[in-house]
Amino acid sequence: MNSARFFDGLFGNEQLITYLSSAIDEGNLPHALILEGVSGSGKTTVALSVCAALEPEYADKIKRLQSPDVTVHTAEEGKKTIGIAVIRDLKSKAFIKPQELSVRVFIIDEASTLTTEAQNALLKILEEPPKNVYFLLLCDNASALLPTVRSRAPVLRMSVFDDDSLSQYLISSSPKARIMSEKNPDAFRMLIRSAEGAIGAAEARLGSKNTSAEKLREKTDRLLDLLIAAKTADILLFFISSGFARDELDILILNLECAIRDMLKCKYGAPKSLTYFFKSDDAEALSAEFAKSTLISLFDCAEKIRTYLTVNVNASNFCVRAADMLSDAIKH
Repeated sequence: MNSARFFDGLFGNEQLITYLSSAIDEGNLPHALILEGVSGSGKTTVALSVCAALEPEYADKIKRLQSPDVTVHTAEEGKKTIGIAVIRDLKSKAFIKPQELSVRVFIIDEASTLTTEAQNALLKILEEPPKNVYFLLLCDNASALLPTVRSRAPVLRMSVFDDDSLSQYLISSSPKARIMSEKNPDAFRMLIRSAEGAIGAAEARLGSKNTSAEKLREKTDRLLDLLIAAKTADILLFFISSGFARDELDILILNLECAIRDMLKCKYGAPKSLTYFFKSDDAEALSAEFAKSTLISLFDCAEKIRTYLTVNVNASNFCVRAADMLSDAIKH
C-alpha cells in the first residue's frame, strides 16, 4: 500500500510524510504521536491523513470527521484547559470496540493545555494502550507536555516556511493572493509575516471576509501609540469603539505581538529578521519609547490574550478584557 497518497495536498513536510507513510505501510506506526507546530501549520490535516491511511476504505468519511471511530477532544466549553474529565471520558471509550473501522483514533487538539492531572491520567493509557487504538496529540509547543508523556510518543514537528516560500506557494495556488501581491504588496507582505510560516494561517487571513490587512496594520499602529501614551481610558475606548470581529481581533493581537517581538530584538541588539516593521529604523525608534521590562510584560500579555481568544468568548467582553490586560502590562 502506498500511504503517501493520503497526504497529497500537504505542502512541504516531506520528511514527516515519508516517516508516517512508511510506518503505516510497514505496520509499525507508534500508538501515540505528538504533532507540534504553530496554528495553521497543518497538524489537523496530518492527523486526519494518518487516520485515512490506516483505513483507506473510509478515507473520505474520515477526512470529513464523519466516522464515529475518529474523534477530536478539546477543552470543555468555557474552559481554557483540558481537564481530567475529558481524559477519563476518552479512556472509557478507548476500550469500546470500534463501530465501523478496525481502529479507534483519538485526536487531542491543543494538547499543550492539558492539565498536569489530565496528563498523568493520559500517561497511564499511553503506557498500556488497548490494541488498535491510536492517540494523536496536537500542540503548538511539545515542551508544555510532561517529559513522561513525551517519552511515550515521538514528537513530529511541522515545517515552518520562510516568507519567500510561503509567498510563492500562495501566489501559485491562489488567484486572490496573486492579485493582492500585485495591487497591494505591503498588505500582502504583512499577511505573510503575520502567518509565522504557517500555510493554513496565511490562507485563513487571505480568505477572511472581515479583515483588511492594511486597515488592521493602521489599527495596530494606533494601539502602539496608545500604549506609549499609557492612557488606559483611551485603550479601553479603542477596543470598544472599533467594533472588531473575532478574526480581526486575532490578527490585531498577532500584529501587536510581532511588533513587540521586533522591538525586543532591537533592545537586545538583534534587529534583523523583523516580522512587523518593514524598516529596522522604525522598530528602533519605537522601541526607544518603551522600557525593556515593559516590552517583556507586553509580550507576555499579548500571548495570554491570544490564548484567551481561542476560547469561545464574546467579542465585546474580550475587548474589555484585552484592554484591561494591556493597561496592567504597561504599568510594570
